[in-house]
Amino acid sequence: MFPGDPDRAAAAIYAVVSSTDRRHWVILGSDARRRIGLKLEMLRAEFEAGKDMARSTDYQNASAPPIL
Repeated sequence: MFPGDPDRAAAAIYAVVSSTDRRHWVILGSDARRRIGLKLEMLRAEFEAGKDMARSTDYQNASAPPIL
């Protein structure tokens, strides 16, 4: 059984869509927050593990970040 309460989720969704400060992502439920947190930790580890390789593909003596 999921710990989420559908009535409370509906109220949270309504609060977000009726707010002037809308968010792109809305996390509903502690189970969703836990799973997203685990995914973010995994992505952060992959991101950090690839740091040296990413830098190794830059032009030699490139010091300034690119202008995007």
